[in-house]
Amino acid sequence: MANSSSTKFIDTSKEVKDTMVKLSKSALRAGGKVAGKVLKEETKKYTGRLAKQIGYWARIDKQTGQPELQLGYYSKSRAKKKGKSVSHANPSWLEFGTNPHIISVNSAKTLTDGVIDYGKSVQHPGVRGEATLRNSVFDNIDAIREAQEEYLSELNKTIEEAGGKIEESEEDEDV
Repeated sequence: MANSSSTKFIDTSKEVKDTMVKLSKSALRAGGKVAGKVLKEETKKYTGRLAKQIGYWARIDKQTGQPELQLGYYSKSRAKKKGKSVSHANPSWLEFGTNPHIISVNSAKTLTDGVIDYGKSVQHPGVRGEATLRNSVFDNIDAIREAQEEYLSELNKTIEEAGGKIEESEEDEDV
């Protein structure tokens, strides 16, 4: 059994809720800005397009009410909508790598010498994954927290101004 503490806010006025949501999302965006900048620097830039597809967005989960930050690569369609150059590479190839495989083409102009049909298939050696996305967050967690401090201290002030009406309770939780 694990102990977990739950926090219940008694002051549920719309102004307090809106302020807390706004400050939470701002803190997450500040952390996302730091992680996104590092991610852009660490992404290999053969053409520079994949680094331009990096984005981050803060949102509130409608089911739980928890603010969350999503950091990653825009899809090709989303990148086009934002006016960004689209990379032909799939971001998951960079993150997780690829296994060796054969790339073959059914309809292509090829060079044939009677025995070999050159250009019909290629043996791809595979690529090792680099975990760039995960490492950019894990390796820079202190800088991300530092960027969020301003907003989190402002959030604490808001809670104190609301009367500090918070009940804390401990619950046993089965794991």
